[in-house]
Amino acid sequence: QSLKDAVEKCKLSAGYPNKGMPILLFGSSGVGKSLLAEYIYQYAKFIGTIPEDAPFVVLNCADYANNSELLSSVLFGHVKGAFTGANEEKQGLLAEADGGYLFLDEVHNLSAENQEKLFLFIDSQKYRMLGDSKNWQKAKVRLLFATTEDIQSTLLATFRRRIPFEIRIPDFLERSYGERFLLVSTFFQSEAEILKKNLCVDS
Repeated sequence: QSLKDAVEKCKLSAGYPNKGMPILLFGSSGVGKSLLAEYIYQYAKFIGTIPEDAPFVVLNCADYANNSELLSSVLFGHVKGAFTGANEEKQGLLAEADGGYLFLDEVHNLSAENQEKLFLFIDSQKYRMLGDSKNWQKAKVRLLFATTEDIQSTLLATFRRRIPFEIRIPDFLERSYGERFLLVSTFFQSEAEILKKNLCVDS
């Protein structure tokens, strides 16, 4: 019930043709942002807006929080000689996600420069590999973002304007008693099936 509007927006995004509509999911750690992102991808396959074998590529930007150049290389790829140790050209995750989805978790760790590169890609579906100032690369990628941080203070206004849907997922305790009961009982049921045993839970 509490996610009804959010789910409708996710379905609209997944069903939108061509490059889809980017979505930013935000909320506390553990509320289900990554799970919802995967459901969006599965739904897009189910309704046929992306092919059954379309990729779903995940990057946790927090892994590169202290190295924006390396994050840029991971995202956009790099040409030979782009930086020390770049001995050969390497494709990035945008190329890997071509035809499917790229999910960027903890997106608040993107530097302002990388946010600018991404909103250029959202606008044009074009990007440049790190170290290449002449050649444009193209990819058809649907983008999903997630963060636990305040989006007003951590993301550029120009970047946020490219994202039609900002969806806050409520904390567990914000949900109704009925929802919480169903979630908890579902988890117990799942665990009972894994263990192949009955579970008895006191009050």
